[in-house]
Amino acid sequence: MNESAKSLIMPCPPPRQSAYHPILFQTSRNLGEKGNLHYSLDRAAKWSSKSGKDFPHWALVRIVINRSILWLVTLFCCAQTAGAQMAAVDCKIALGDCLIQEAKEIAESIPDPDQSDEAFFAVAITQAAVGQIAEALANVDAITNERTKAEALAELVGAEARLGHFDSAHRIALGILDSRSRSTRVNALEYLAAEQARRGEIDAAFETVIAIDNPYRRSEAQAAIATAVARSGNISGAIQTASKIATDYWFKSDQHSLKVASGLVSRAGEFDDFWFFEALGNISDIQARGGDIRGALKTARAIPDVSGRTRAYNRIAAVQARNGDLEGAMKTAGRIESAFGDLPALVAIVGAMAAQGSFDAAIELAGNVEAAYGDDTGFVAVAVEMARQDQLEAGLGHAKALASAKDRTRAFSDIAVVLAQKGGVEDALRITSLIPDRRDQAQALHAVATALAVGGDSARALQVAATTPDPIDLNALVVDIALAQAQSGDTQGAIATARLVDDSMSRAIALSGIARVLP
Repeated sequence: MNESAKSLIMPCPPPRQSAYHPILFQTSRNLGEKGNLHYSLDRAAKWSSKSGKDFPHWALVRIVINRSILWLVTLFCCAQTAGAQMAAVDCKIALGDCLIQEAKEIAESIPDPDQSDEAFFAVAITQAAVGQIAEALANVDAITNERTKAEALAELVGAEARLGHFDSAHRIALGILDSRSRSTRVNALEYLAAEQARRGEIDAAFETVIAIDNPYRRSEAQAAIATAVARSGNISGAIQTASKIATDYWFKSDQHSLKVASGLVSRAGEFDDFWFFEALGNISDIQARGGDIRGALKTARAIPDVSGRTRAYNRIAAVQARNGDLEGAMKTAGRIESAFGDLPALVAIVGAMAAQGSFDAAIELAGNVEAAYGDDTGFVAVAVEMARQDQLEAGLGHAKALASAKDRTRAFSDIAVVLAQKGGVEDALRITSLIPDRRDQAQALHAVATALAVGGDSARALQVAATTPDPIDLNALVVDIALAQAQSGDTQGAIATARLVDDSMSRAIALSGIARVLP
């Protein structure tokens, strides 16, 4: 590797490993403020006992910080000059191929078989995504865990299907050794069939799903075929395709024996009816999203099942609400026949009212829903929209008043993301500290940091990442930040971030992911 490539890995002198380094000090303060200091000290104490040394309390803090985020500090200290540096790569081939090769070399060097498998998985699916199918298959062979290998092969099926190589995709799918009803083999066949249908090969798609032995999953895959036809823009063809779910398969002589063999109650049309209804519901949703509300309502009304119609009407009403047609959404919700079935539609309308700034109306409707249905999730949308529209304290008041801990966590997390997107990172971190569960809090921090990275503020995203106490969470988050940088066009910054990840498996995943999103 040449000197310029080395400079990308460590582009500036190592930071002083001092407890008084400003970023280390800020991070230690954040750990204390978020209640994670004792957790970190516990981990440091374990290191102390293993080493046989009795470190003073402040030194344990320093060990935690240095081991967890030293590589982040390196990036921060160079933030002002990183934009002027070019990510030179000591490679004679295209950048994507260089990154794939680097990730593969990392995978080969990982001693732990499970982590090595995950790294090879990342390399293989990237190679498949860029059309290097033969190379991808070779790396799949290096995977030792059969389930991981099956999942990788399923990804290859999808890649081949997207390229239009249906025969090859079919051969790979049939070679997947996974017989579970939710197996990767079944999922791969379903994806292949949907891709065939999207390209107009509907009969071939139905032939593909014959290889699915489980009758329930076969009917579900047939519904996916009809949905794919609708997404291609052929609504009438999609409805005709959906009708096959209720006819073609169940006219076979082995209908009853297959149901019994699957351990299922043999009732005529049990599976095909349900997925026929779901297919029509999917089609009506696609029509509504495409602007054809009248057609969507007509399709939904044709579903010969109350529950199926209810699900379809709720989805249409949600689309209308998001589009600002509150009156139309209310009328659609009024079409719902089942008791309490209109709850999702009403909650969507509450959110749309709040998004328009009509907080009084939104609060009134959310209160009526809570009184009649015993459900206060409408106030989650009210709280988040208030934060978005600079009424943070009022929004927090509604969030804190939510009865469900799950809903409170969701509200706090969504509010934190909104604040981060508006530039209020400190407020966002303050809100995440209100989440009592450590895992939920880590997920909220992950959402905040990712939102910042997607918005192009990778430096602040990494600052948020530095507040994550668990090294595993930290590695996963920085991988996502690197991928967000790559997706936003900052390829060089993404590579720099990826190469600073301390964990080999995560670094390989990040580099492979960057190669996958290169233009």
